[in-house]
Amino acid sequence: MLDEIKNILSLYVLIPLVGVVGLALSIRFGFVQCTHMTKAWKFFIGDRDPSGKRSSSFSAVSAVLGGNLGTGNISGIAVALTMGGPGALFWMWVMATLGAILKFVGCALGVLYRQKDEKGEYIGGPMYYLAKGLGLKGTAKIYCVLAILAALTVGNLVQMNSLALPFTQAGVPPLATGLVMSLIVAAVILGGLHRFSAVASFVVPFMAVGYIGSCLLIVLFNLDKLFPAIDLIFHAAFSPMALGGGVAGFTVLQGMKVGFDRGLFATDVGVGIDSIIHSSVESKSSLTETALTQGLISTLSPLIVMLVCTLTGLVLIMTDTWIGTGLESTNLCIEAFRRGFATHFAGHIITVTLFFFAFTTILTWSFCADKAIEFLFSRKMIRPFQYLFVAVIPLGAIFHVKVVWTVADIFMNLMLVINVIGLIGLYRHVTLLYSNPERKRVYLQSN
Repeated sequence: MLDEIKNILSLYVLIPLVGVVGLALSIRFGFVQCTHMTKAWKFFIGDRDPSGKRSSSFSAVSAVLGGNLGTGNISGIAVALTMGGPGALFWMWVMATLGAILKFVGCALGVLYRQKDEKGEYIGGPMYYLAKGLGLKGTAKIYCVLAILAALTVGNLVQMNSLALPFTQAGVPPLATGLVMSLIVAAVILGGLHRFSAVASFVVPFMAVGYIGSCLLIVLFNLDKLFPAIDLIFHAAFSPMALGGGVAGFTVLQGMKVGFDRGLFATDVGVGIDSIIHSSVESKSSLTETALTQGLISTLSPLIVMLVCTLTGLVLIMTDTWIGTGLESTNLCIEAFRRGFATHFAGHIITVTLFFFAFTTILTWSFCADKAIEFLFSRKMIRPFQYLFVAVIPLGAIFHVKVVWTVADIFMNLMLVINVIGLIGLYRHVTLLYSNPERKRVYLQSN
């Protein structure tokens, strides 16, 4: 039943919504996610607070990447290739490109409709522009409930599930891995937003550069297989692929469905959690200027995430690990690194990277769930929820892989549907800001 629900959401909701709405908004905004990439980088690098006391654009993107750069970029790519074939990678690129404009509009709206909480910190996101902008208070509450459930599955159980696999293989009991992670996470999330921002800003750049560098080394070691691997990805995206030997192949529709599913999971485009994070950014600029700036900066994260996902996919394909090994999820990536570096020890690179990826993803989703709790109830209920969130972490280490990923996909799809309703209803507000010639010249045109 869960598989059937997920398939219906993917084929009849996710692909049409992101494809049609993403393309329409991309055309309306002149594909700003591609044409103004240089300006986005300048905004991102230029707004940084070394003290960590202010929520800056740098810390916001780091936090979003902390949520995006999770098991979806490693274990999720292994799942994508084994379930949808190499063509799934191409459809992930399409999903990320079209979905980036959903981030642009959503983060701009998040800033426009944000407000200050009891502590004087900015809070915003889909629930606020759904309630204040469209008057859909009930829908906003449903979104919050889904965000909380997604935080407990996508940002908690799935992360621990994938992280526990290599440790279990090394002889560490799954429950022990879960308990250690829960203690580490508790030390951070109980410290509040500033500690969360500081940790994300520090950890994300190091873990991303380290993993990307390791993947690039494997690609260089197997450079003769690079172009055949790229050719395979494009060929499989548009042609049915047979594997031979009695093993079933992959259809184009299957690759598209899996690619969009895993692309959504890896980038969170259209889901709205990035809007919650970018809404917290403190800026001396005007509200409208901050809205456009944060919208533009938010388009960077899908690009970075797709780079990581693509490198993971290339490593799996170029090392001939993606099919025929009998392994799944994280263990498949570990085997790819062992083959790529021709040493058993190289598998630990995945384990260490996955630990940090899972750690920051858990932190990001916890923060977003806190804001959903605050919207539904009050700040007083955040601390009890944080205790619950930490207590659930060890359970992910003992749950079945397939069930956890399927449930997580369903919650992500439902969040996207509700958020896109808000984007469709309110995108004109962002259009008015973007269409202002003077503001567009100053804040969006590349130097």
